Amino acid sequence: MVAILDVSMPAPSLSDKANPGGILNSFHALGTEIGDDSEDLYMDESLIFNGALYSGADRASVSQVKDSICNVYDRGLRAKPRPSHLSISLTPIPIPLPFPSIFPTSTGRRGEILSDQPLAGPPKGSLEVESVPVMTRLRSSIAIKPFIECRYNNLLRHGMLRGAKGAGLLQDWGFGKDEVDDMGEHLAKMLRIFNPSSEMTSDSD
Repeated sequence: MVAILDVSMPAPSLSDKANPGGILNSFHALGTEIGDDSEDLYMDESLIFNGALYSGADRASVSQVKDSICNVYDRGLRAKPRPSHLSISLTPIPIPLPFPSIFPTSTGRRGEILSDQPLAGPPKGSLEVESVPVMTRLRSSIAIKPFIECRYNNLLRHGMLRGAKGAGLLQDWGFGKDEVDDMGEHLAKMLRIFNPSSEMTSDSD
């Protein structure tokens, strides 16, 4: 199965009132064509917190992070995956010198969100921001279906169908017809897991 990597950097504080859906809503997928998995009851995930903030620039304890995550699930703000794994480190991610200026003006020295600062303005780098709290999530869910579907359709259209313009290019890259057909069959099998009733086939004829 293909996993999805999500990141929140800098992660919001646990007591952030501007995020009523819980801190888990601040994740952004590091990939394209990622769908919705809010109704996926079979999703499993692994959460990693580095240097979480409780309020302002104050670091959160391990128990505060755990309680905050449990609160999200207990209040029904998000369906709890099964299984779910949580790893917590009190150490934030240091920002090395030099580092690109990618942080918004509202980012404080310890990665906290400064409510009295405008979002717009010149970005900050490692001279102004020394560390940031980071949340990462590795999940396996139905949200990956659009990503796999796009790769399957592109391979089918450009490399497997008769007269496909990309067939010659794949051969130049060292992929024989049997290898291309195997790739198509593998992608088709992965899609059938998400949609068992589908009659999808990788037959290039």
